[in-house]
Amino acid sequence: MSKRLFSQVTGEENDSKAAIPLSKQQPDLVNGIPLSGEDYLLVVRQQAKKCAKTMVAPQPKVIKKVQLPAHFQFFNDDKEDEKNRPIENWRKGYIDTFKSYQKHKQKVKSLKQHKDITSIEEAYKALYSSTENKLSIIPTLSQHTILRFLKYHVEWLHKQENTEDQFARIFELLVYLDPVLISKNISILRDLSRECIKLRKSTPLSIAPLNVIITIIADAFGQSDLI
Repeated sequence: MSKRLFSQVTGEENDSKAAIPLSKQQPDLVNGIPLSGEDYLLVVRQQAKKCAKTMVAPQPKVIKKVQLPAHFQFFNDDKEDEKNRPIENWRKGYIDTFKSYQKHKQKVKSLKQHKDITSIEEAYKALYSSTENKLSIIPTLSQHTILRFLKYHVEWLHKQENTEDQFARIFELLVYLDPVLISKNISILRDLSRECIKLRKSTPLSIAPLNVIITIIADAFGQSDLI
């Protein structure tokens, strides 16, 4: 008795490359309906042999132009912004220096943590109030608070108010942010980078600090598609 479930039938009609060998060449049908799974496979293979192996779709007569939603606008190829992007050699040199600086600052930071700040109003006061030492508070923030502050900056940058001070605070927050992040937290950095890219197009005087932030997110936090 053969050990094979199906005997492989050879012949011109048989597809030698078929993954499942079949025991017959013609399907058994009742009112055009295959009687078994094997009959169904035979019907499918017979229909497939009647089709051309390569199909070329005709060119569309009308190409519809669709305006992408606002949150997908960064996919558009903007040649005007290309000249403002940081060159690759500069990025490589800068990011090595930044990573070294980041590693040192995280190593020597104080173990004492500031209380969690959970409101956008309190966060703005903590970073931009004249009564606070703006930089001394950042090394004492928890990772959750740093991420929350970066998320708030997406909204603040969108308003384009006090941006020069915000660039310095964002840089310092990124210095003390742990590079190992989950996807939910990475999305905050990506939103921040996209907002910086938008600003780079409209505020040419701020290209340098914006490119610093964009480069850090791209190369220190692995989001190199956003440049």
